[in-house]
Amino acid sequence: MMMIITVPAGLEGVVVAETAISLIDGEQGRLSYRGVDIQEVVNRFGRWEDLLPWLVLSQVTEVVPSCDGCRAGDGGTDEPMVRLIRLLIDGQSRWPFKDNGSELTWLASLPPRFAGVDPSGFSSVAAAYLTGIRGGRPPTAAEERALNAYWVMSAEHGLNASTFAVRVAASTASSLPLALAAGVAALAGPLHGGAPEGVLALLQETQDVDDLDHYLTEKVLNGERLMGFGHRVYRTRDPRAEALSQVFRDLASDHDVVDRALRLEESALRVLGQQKPNRPLQTNVEYYAAVLMEALGIAPELCPVTFACGRLAGYAAHYHEQRATGRLIRPLASYNPAVGQ
Repeated sequence: MMMIITVPAGLEGVVVAETAISLIDGEQGRLSYRGVDIQEVVNRFGRWEDLLPWLVLSQVTEVVPSCDGCRAGDGGTDEPMVRLIRLLIDGQSRWPFKDNGSELTWLASLPPRFAGVDPSGFSSVAAAYLTGIRGGRPPTAAEERALNAYWVMSAEHGLNASTFAVRVAASTASSLPLALAAGVAALAGPLHGGAPEGVLALLQETQDVDDLDHYLTEKVLNGERLMGFGHRVYRTRDPRAEALSQVFRDLASDHDVVDRALRLEESALRVLGQQKPNRPLQTNVEYYAAVLMEALGIAPELCPVTFACGRLAGYAAHYHEQRATGRLIRPLASYNPAVGQ
């Protein structure tokens, strides 16, 4: 008789796969890729594309052949995330890739292709991407370092919704391009990929406030959230925020919004510590990411797709790991006619 196990609706706390790609320790506030602490990873890989061979191919011995007869349709809209999905679907015609090197070349080509630029002649994929989406304005050295660091530290974060979507697609023997498209489609939802509006709105409304502590205290006492603080997983400071903080601070001298954000962060942490001493409400990576993208001149509608470009590395790593198991992901649903009533 088959044993049926009931699990939480959101699969929280349920282990659905074994992975060697990343370790998330929410209690200790630690994140590592393949056993290496995230801060060391950021220091080791100055460019996102340099991360790809190590993260994606560490356990890959050969390119997995595609399934026969895979087809994809046309989304019919120019919304940024759909444009990225189109690029991924276009890659279906090139699947299977000739070798691992051609797969990484294809992956690294996606951000510049989305931005409409030829990456040759640029010092990094990030520089090409920023130049393209900013209408031809190349980044400064500090801006290029900042986006590379952001992409490296956001490349992988365990079995979040979009990564799980990639693994589900991979378990069906889907091709890599279509599995990545599944992940980006999941990331497009506002509850996952999100957007920086909340953090930037808080920064805007406090721009001319003299007594930040008093203003933020009133917001907290009124039951309002301070966007960019606290995290669903981490109970200490988000290690990704820690890894991003230095490149973030390096931009402060040239970008007033970063300087204001640092002052706001200091005040918010002080107020939250006083008003909610029993809750671990530390700065999360979304706070830095929102301000970082504003400083880099990335339009709000391009923030989710900018995040998605970095996350493609982790998606590809999970794709190969799942294909290696050869197991179709097929959970059960417990029937309850009252659901949704």
